[in-house]
Amino acid sequence: MTEPQLRRYVVQSSDVISDMRVNVREEGNDKVVWYKERFLSDDEIVDHVIDNTSSQICWTIHKPKRGWYIRIRGPSFPPGVCIPLTPVPKASPYHTTAGLVFNCRTDIPENSPSVTSSTKSSMESDTTLTDQASSPTVHSYPPTPTTSSSVPSSPRIPPSKLDGNGRIGRKRQTRISPFLLAPHSHTHVPQPDQQPSFFGRVLSTFRNHTPSHSLSFTLSPILSTPPQPPPTPTPLLTFHDRTPVLTVGSITGLLELDERIERDLGVAQSFWIAIALTYLDFLEDRESYLAAASD
Repeated sequence: MTEPQLRRYVVQSSDVISDMRVNVREEGNDKVVWYKERFLSDDEIVDHVIDNTSSQICWTIHKPKRGWYIRIRGPSFPPGVCIPLTPVPKASPYHTTAGLVFNCRTDIPENSPSVTSSTKSSMESDTTLTDQASSPTVHSYPPTPTTSSSVPSSPRIPPSKLDGNGRIGRKRQTRISPFLLAPHSHTHVPQPDQQPSFFGRVLSTFRNHTPSHSLSFTLSPILSTPPQPPPTPTPLLTFHDRTPVLTVGSITGLLELDERIERDLGVAQSFWIAIALTYLDFLEDRESYLAAASD
């Protein structure tokens, strides 16, 4: 089994409720790479995920003030196009109460067993359409949508971030890939610099024996037509909740991103960060979301 190549980021939210800012920085470095800020429109809650170096908006996250939907948009998306995050259908073998699924256009690795001679020709025509979509005046792919269900072309990893094994400058073969966001249960492990008191250790023990231990979760590519039962997904991204016991109003955690899987998918890293921050918000307020979804 191939060992993961993990890049680690520290995720920390502000303890000022009115601020609603979340910072993402590389582990061992105080410099913020991305941050998320919240804004209110007339009918939506809109979060901006911003590249700290350029101050440019990478992604916007849209939720209603009342009701239930979660939609991700990129600045280059045509009007009306978004990537929706939706509950996992109850009939799905991946079903979990707090799980969400979404679709994203990704690369197909050249050595993928799913790339046969028949699929290669169809993917080559799809690549041509994707290239046309890069024009500011032509949107042949994706077509101008009438609903929010269309899946736009995903921002790609810059060429400098790709490996040198023929990927730079090659024609991209793409597909629509499904992904699963799901909580994972683990015991609460204090941060290395924490020295919990006796009372803190008691609370930690209690926390470790509750049904929902933390806000930890995984983001994994899954099979579009899984068998019964499906194989356990290999996480692209894992978030480990490290929020100290008794902390209220803020979150601290470690986000691990498998760069080997990320390179194969070919999607800009900021997208996965935006998805992770979106799901973290969902888990914080999952009861409200689930109640709204059942109405």
